[in-house]
Amino acid sequence: MSQQSAALRGEIAREQELVDAALARLAVLRAETSAAEEAGLRGGGGTPQAVYERDVTVLHFAGRRATLDAAADGLVFGRLDRDDGTVHHIGRIGVRTEEQHALVVDWRAPAAAAFYRATAAQPDDVVRRRTISCRGDKVVAVEDELLDPARADDLVGTTVIGDGAFLAALSKERTGRMRDIVATIQREQDEAVRAPDDGVLLVTGGPGTGKTAVALHRVAFLMYSHRERFSRRGVLVVGPSPVFVDYVSQVLPTLGETSVRLVSLETLVTGTAVTGRDSADVAAVKGSLRMADVLKKVTRTAGRPRVEDVRIVFRGRAVTVPGKEQATRRSQLERSPRSHNSLHGQARTALANLVVRAWIRAAGAEDWSDRAKDDLREEAHIDLRDDAVFEQALASFWPVLERHEVFDRLRSGDLRLPQGALTPDEVALLAAAWRDNDSVTAADAVLLDELDDLIGAPPAPPEPDDDEPTPDDYGEVTTFADRSFRAERDLSADESHRDYAHVVVDEAQDVSPMQWRALGRRARSGTWTVVGDWAQSVWPHPDETAEAVVGVAGKRRLRRHELTTNYRTSTEIAELAATVLTLIDPAATPPAAVRSTGHAPVVQIQVVDLDATARAAVAELLGQVTGTVGVVATAADAPRLRELLSDDPRLQVLDTWQAKGMEFDGCLVVSPEHIAAEGAAGLRSLYVAITRATQRLIVISAADRPW
Repeated sequence: MSQQSAALRGEIAREQELVDAALARLAVLRAETSAAEEAGLRGGGGTPQAVYERDVTVLHFAGRRATLDAAADGLVFGRLDRDDGTVHHIGRIGVRTEEQHALVVDWRAPAAAAFYRATAAQPDDVVRRRTISCRGDKVVAVEDELLDPARADDLVGTTVIGDGAFLAALSKERTGRMRDIVATIQREQDEAVRAPDDGVLLVTGGPGTGKTAVALHRVAFLMYSHRERFSRRGVLVVGPSPVFVDYVSQVLPTLGETSVRLVSLETLVTGTAVTGRDSADVAAVKGSLRMADVLKKVTRTAGRPRVEDVRIVFRGRAVTVPGKEQATRRSQLERSPRSHNSLHGQARTALANLVVRAWIRAAGAEDWSDRAKDDLREEAHIDLRDDAVFEQALASFWPVLERHEVFDRLRSGDLRLPQGALTPDEVALLAAAWRDNDSVTAADAVLLDELDDLIGAPPAPPEPDDDEPTPDDYGEVTTFADRSFRAERDLSADESHRDYAHVVVDEAQDVSPMQWRALGRRARSGTWTVVGDWAQSVWPHPDETAEAVVGVAGKRRLRRHELTTNYRTSTEIAELAATVLTLIDPAATPPAAVRSTGHAPVVQIQVVDLDATARAAVAELLGQVTGTVGVVATAADAPRLRELLSDDPRLQVLDTWQAKGMEFDGCLVVSPEHIAAEGAAGLRSLYVAITRATQRLIVISAADRPW
């Protein structure tokens, strides 16, 4: 066992002792509360005052019991070591011993505020902040952040774990340069974390600048500062992949399902399972803002079946409503900005009025008073309500649409892609992609979401006139848990289009313009934190994505914050990455790397046998680093390399999309010239590939000019 892993196991065991004690005390409190609730249910009776007091008592203990039940999962998630030797463990609720000594400090208490607010620039008497991850009742990981690295030796009896240990080592550099840089990093990140929540905060920065750390710390800070509003309306955190979502779920405090919803781009649209992946060129077309206009026209076409003359008996007279009149009235309704299905009631009224107009013509009643004609129209709404001929005519005049049905018709070719917004080549590309692949991709999911917005929910069936109110089956007293469950159930019923109080988007450069539209529908009146790096964008036109972000901001205030310091990628690797960045954007300034390993990247050109060279390079990297090794190649080359290379558990072979957000101690980039030519965003994908390594980087190429 390595010294590092032994230290980690020791610290996990140390925190497990505290968690065990807190959970044991929590079990006692839960038992006492349940007993008090049961005693309250048995008591009371007699006078109305006694019944009222009994109900209040039972409700109080029921609420307390629900709180204690919910707190057991992930009770402790943090620890603060202060400069006076005081240690505070932070958790979902406060827990005290029988003697009233604090075991766990409630995260909302003033004593816990430093867990969210303390920074290296303003440590608030905190030497170390520790995040504790639990699975059930077991501590599975700890991660430390030193806010005062110079005092690391004062942490008697414990070992610093994770990045905090790295910062401690940096603080001991005799030149002082590294210590100054560490403080700078923390300060520029803290400015973003604590920026006012009054619109959209756009945080940009190159690889290794801590954009994800900013996003997560900002969620925690805002939840603390505005917990009532955020808990009521919820927070949506969006990441590029399920791996990111899993990471966030371990880092953020357990705040409950109605407070924070964690999704990847694949799971953003509820009720739609993503089962496939688009090629880069197909994804670029599906993700373009032009698809919004395409789907608007498709919805209009789907809602316009051919209308025929309608012959119907009304008030004892057979009348005819010409199809031309129906088409004209339908065109007028289509000018409304409302969704298709939401106009169904107006369409019913419009068709009924056309029947009345036909009757007036047939009966020669044009000279009737306006009042008499209005009365006739009101009667028509009632008389035609259950008329089979009228309902059939209404189904052609204004059919009720369903998003999956419309999308399936579009994919099958039953509904044609309209010309104009897309080029003929793009139309053919989409048609072929849908014809040859019946899976649903992440890009398809947001197209379905766009259709859902255009179509709207189906109209509710009319209620019978003799409907009686539903009796109250909940009895005289309902528990806090009962009401909370019902509230959560009602909240989740429309989770897709819930108006969140705040949305956090990580790796924003990889969110397509159409995905931005879907995100915008989830926070029409909320605030935003958006983090990303446009130089890493997979989209052929990153300017369109940047414009989509501005579009989401709307009239909200847009604040911009740039992170400029890279403290993960070595200076040697950063220098090579800067040459690729210059090819992408000659005016771009790379983030300043501050950590040197002394190991320059190895670039091998004019390689004759790539496979043999790749095997040798992987073996070399596995021998040089003790951690993970990644191999990054094109989507076409990655499957072959997986079969070819070692099955060492420390090795992972990825294509450039899968490598997004990943980091490895050692990394091999295969055929950079192929990566650079892989789609319109090839150079940006190559920039991503080269910046995955933290210690050692090898690049092999058959070309003499690999970039």
